Amino acid sequence: MDDDNPFQRPNDQSEEAADDEQANFLDDLTSLFDEEEDESGLPVWDEPADTESDADEGWDSLTDAAPRWREDSDEHTFADLPDPVEVGPASEGASVFEDPEPTEAVEFPSVDRVDEVLSLDVTDSPTATELVEPPSPLSAPLSTGTHQRTSAANGNLMRSVVVGLLLGGIVLGAIALGERVALAVLVIALLIAAAEWFTTLRHAGYQPPTLVGFAAVVALPIAAFWRGADGMVMVLVFALFGAGLWYLGGVGRDRPLANLGVTLLGITYIGVTGAFGGLLLDRPDGAELLLSAVILTVAHDVGAFAVGRAAGRTPLSKASPNKTVEGLIGGTILTIAVALVFISILEIGPFGEEPGSRSDGVILGIVVAVVAPLSDLLESALKRDLGVKDMGRLLPGHGGMLDRIDALLFVLPATYFTALMLEVI
Repeated sequence: MDDDNPFQRPNDQSEEAADDEQANFLDDLTSLFDEEEDESGLPVWDEPADTESDADEGWDSLTDAAPRWREDSDEHTFADLPDPVEVGPASEGASVFEDPEPTEAVEFPSVDRVDEVLSLDVTDSPTATELVEPPSPLSAPLSTGTHQRTSAANGNLMRSVVVGLLLGGIVLGAIALGERVALAVLVIALLIAAAEWFTTLRHAGYQPPTLVGFAAVVALPIAAFWRGADGMVMVLVFALFGAGLWYLGGVGRDRPLANLGVTLLGITYIGVTGAFGGLLLDRPDGAELLLSAVILTVAHDVGAFAVGRAAGRTPLSKASPNKTVEGLIGGTILTIAVALVFISILEIGPFGEEPGSRSDGVILGIVVAVVAPLSDLLESALKRDLGVKDMGRLLPGHGGMLDRIDALLFVLPATYFTALMLEVI
């Protein structure tokens, strides 16, 4: 047996020798682990010093009794640390031992001041009182949004004026060139309006016989100019037959009642009323009659728009919330005034040519002032039911062609029947 080997046990041993041997074995095993820790260089704990101190000995006694790392020297104790720096209310930095005082929330009105938000420097920021108080109306500049809306409105108004003058020039030029040229311009305008009508219907879910509608709208004013009222009736009958065959032949299948109804409504509202322009052009002085209807319609639209824009306060109808009673009054006054000056006094057209018939122009002005807003309101009601603001976008500032000539569609038959009653034609 090797005496230096602590793990080798003797063959003969008593119980007391076994206990002593086991105790020595544990001590030797513990010493081996202690030597390995010392050789590894890892820090180990020292046993706390056996010092008996009262609670009033202070911070030094507690630090002496606490366990320390073996590598720590007696020079580095908590007692040698510098005293904490007191942070007063005027200090610029916040203490790490205390919760900072809550600062007032500052709402930065502009995104351009991101640097101030990131730096958390609120000394130059407006106070809560300055943010709550509204600026003075005399010193506050016009907001960007209001300025943009005003500029957009002015731009739309200028485009409307330019487009209106252009259309007026086309109509005057066509009338000056004769009845046939004026009829061609009328047919083109009605065809564009019909295209807008049937396109809007399809977007709303209807499936009208569009080809039948186009053919009827184009043929109605031509037949009226060629054969008068009999030609209009003939086209209407053929349009009804053609629309019926559209569904009987299987071209159209869905909802024939609803689709035929909106188709015949478009043919009547656009084609039949527009065909009265062909009836006027077929009469002697037909170009002047058509010019009278156009001038009075434009006068009503301009008067209603100008007065309604400047002083409109009272809504006229639920069908068109933008139209006002003040605008209606302004349009009526301007229409009658224009009829008195241009038709009765300046004798534009056949009205007022006979002695003592100067009141004919005023009567026509009153009739136009009544029927023109009715046509506007009817189209507004139809657009509201179809869920659209404008029938088209052909004319900037005016919408579509149908939006522009909607009042004229009722004025043309009104002018024709007024001229018949006054025995002008």
